[in-house]
Amino acid sequence: MTPSVTQYFHAPPEKYQNSDIYVTWAGHRYCEPTHNVGPRIMDSYKLVFVINGKGFVEFGNEKAMPAEQGDLMVIFPKQRHHYYANPDDPWELMWVCMNGEYCSAILQDIGINGEQHIIHNALTPAIQRTLLTIINSLGYTDDSLRLVATGNLYILFSYLMQITSKQKKITDQYRQDAAVYKAVRFIEENYHLDLDVNTLCRHVNYSRSYLSRIFKAETGMTIPEYANKIRIQHAKTLLADTRIPMREVATSVGINDPFYFSKIFKALSGQSPSSYRNEHSNSGGDSH
Repeated sequence: MTPSVTQYFHAPPEKYQNSDIYVTWAGHRYCEPTHNVGPRIMDSYKLVFVINGKGFVEFGNEKAMPAEQGDLMVIFPKQRHHYYANPDDPWELMWVCMNGEYCSAILQDIGINGEQHIIHNALTPAIQRTLLTIINSLGYTDDSLRLVATGNLYILFSYLMQITSKQKKITDQYRQDAAVYKAVRFIEENYHLDLDVNTLCRHVNYSRSYLSRIFKAETGMTIPEYANKIRIQHAKTLLADTRIPMREVATSVGINDPFYFSKIFKALSGQSPSSYRNEHSNSGGDSH
């Protein structure tokens, strides 16, 4: 990859500088191993896409973060930043700078804010083509043709919104799955306690309504139904392998009321605890 750069700048007439959004600079660079930008602060928003290669980026006083092929580095106005290529695999970059009253609002709609510095897997062939169109349109001397850059910037935003929306759904699903898994593990490890839903919610740090909803969606059961299922599974083992009294079987699995235990056991297994013990007992001794 031979180092080279294509870049164009645009200073719109004063009457356009209060526009909703406009492009001020765009470019495409095959970087040298020593490529280094900053530390500096800009007055514009800048989207920097890593087309190939690797490098590092620092924001404010944070430690350097790696950025590689497919990543998008988002730079906000007045935000200190510093980015530089990995000498062993210098990157190829495309970027677009913009200003306007709606920049912040549009980026927030996409899911990008001043705290979110890197968007991973943000580059698609459609986005790369759109970036090239923006860069090339700024190369015209006719200001009217440079409106193509602004139009394609909106197209770029629409592509980014599709990507971030999909990533958010995946992230939300991961968090949902993680919360349900944590809840299930807590029940399976603590079934012998007198658990209630509020205790479980405090453990996984989710509201009762949210956890109840996602738990039912993932497992097909309510939280109490799942807890009782686990309790009865362990109760069956105790009934088959020991001769401890029925009351102790119930309390051993977290149910303090023996009548309620019998009711739940019969509802889930189709027979009473005593019938189950008589049918499945593996213990000839008396352990009580």
